[in-house]
Amino acid sequence: MAGTLIARKLKFRRHFAARLSICGDGILDIARGEQCDGSIGCSPGEVCTGCVCVANQGTTTTTSYVPSSTTSSSSSSTTSSTSTTTTTTQAPTTTTTATAAPTTSTTTTQDPTTTTVTSTTTSEPSTTSTTSTTITTSTSTTTQAPTTTTTTSTTTMQPPTTSTTASTTTTSQAPTTTTTSTTTTTTLPGTCTGACPIHTVFLILMENHDWSSIRGSQSAPYINDILLPIASHAEQYYNPPGVHPSEPNYLWLEAGTNFGVRNDKPPARNHQSTASHLVNLLDAAGLSWRAYEEGISGIDCPLSNVGLYDVDHDPFVFFDDVTQKNNSQAPRCIEHVRPYSELQTDLINDTVARYNFITPHLCHDMHDACAPLSDPVLQGDTWLSTEVPNILTSPAYADNGALFILWDEAVTGDGPIGMIVLSPKAKGGGYQNTIPYTHSSTLRTIEEIFGVTPMLGDAANATDLSDLFVSFP
Repeated sequence: MAGTLIARKLKFRRHFAARLSICGDGILDIARGEQCDGSIGCSPGEVCTGCVCVANQGTTTTTSYVPSSTTSSSSSSTTSSTSTTTTTTQAPTTTTTATAAPTTSTTTTQDPTTTTVTSTTTSEPSTTSTTSTTITTSTSTTTQAPTTTTTTSTTTMQPPTTSTTASTTTTSQAPTTTTTSTTTTTTLPGTCTGACPIHTVFLILMENHDWSSIRGSQSAPYINDILLPIASHAEQYYNPPGVHPSEPNYLWLEAGTNFGVRNDKPPARNHQSTASHLVNLLDAAGLSWRAYEEGISGIDCPLSNVGLYDVDHDPFVFFDDVTQKNNSQAPRCIEHVRPYSELQTDLINDTVARYNFITPHLCHDMHDACAPLSDPVLQGDTWLSTEVPNILTSPAYADNGALFILWDEAVTGDGPIGMIVLSPKAKGGGYQNTIPYTHSSTLRTIEEIFGVTPMLGDAANATDLSDLFVSFP
């Protein structure tokens, strides 16, 4: 009797459970062979299907066009299983699938080349968020625990143009910074681009002495004690080989040749018809020039010796295009060949020319012995001590001017003779060199300073005086 009651009780329980425990009712009934029911019983990465735990098959994306960017998302929560299959046959296209709240599915497709199939099964309210972006052509599966109320899946089928743009921007910034730095460095010297050029040239011609009779001479205290310690000078400067006396050396400084002249005859005998000489190049370039000759009146063109003025030391009056073939009233000659007495006023008023050729008279250029000193070197040194400071304190000299003091010819052979350079741009400080130079070097240097061509006569073959300068021209 008792056994019959127990058997009936067990049968009742199985019958009751059969009626109450149904797959999908949220109650896990292991006795009925259920491995899971809803979100109960399955491990992470599995979903409950027909009360049996199966691996989540995820999302499979197949792309037949490369390059493209494919993003696949699969979400697994307590009661929801979503799978999305996207097949794309052409890029660029964009497909966006958004799922929010149970049983709601939105699919937006642009261009007819993309097909999207979305299947969503939900048996109970749940919240799932999955965001996955994969740029690949293979299958990708991502599963996360339910934490967010929005599910967004975005598939973008476009070339990675954003990355390329970013790279270009980065590359173009570096050279910009470098260019700015370089520009700043280049403009450091001031208003000039790079080193400011020599602007004004003064050239003083002394007469007939070897350098050995000047260097260290007690008759030249100003040159030795004042000028040389602040100047640059050459120890091996010569008059052109075999060129004597004075006149052909002055012609050489103007034209790079003596034209075969080997005497001191006046322009009436030794005038030249050529236009190939320095001041014509300066005029053609719009550069002013002036000869300051001590001892002339300035009311006419000085074509012959007057007082202590020696026409042999004035090269400009030997050229027909300056004197109109020895016309004492030639306007060009009178305009440019001026009395030395005007130099002081022009220095004060800053109206000197760009090229200034200065000739002292015979008692001041070391040519003659004159009372009261009766010492040509001392006379010339004294004159320099009076006149040179006027140049060195002038605005024209301060504005990158250059003063050349040189001798026309040697007494013994061809030299050496003196060449002294003073300039804000000269090495100075007593600098000296032993580079061989001649008057051709001086002419070439002046042409280079003013940027005029062609190189005249032997200047084309000469070494310039740039070594005496810190920067040149």
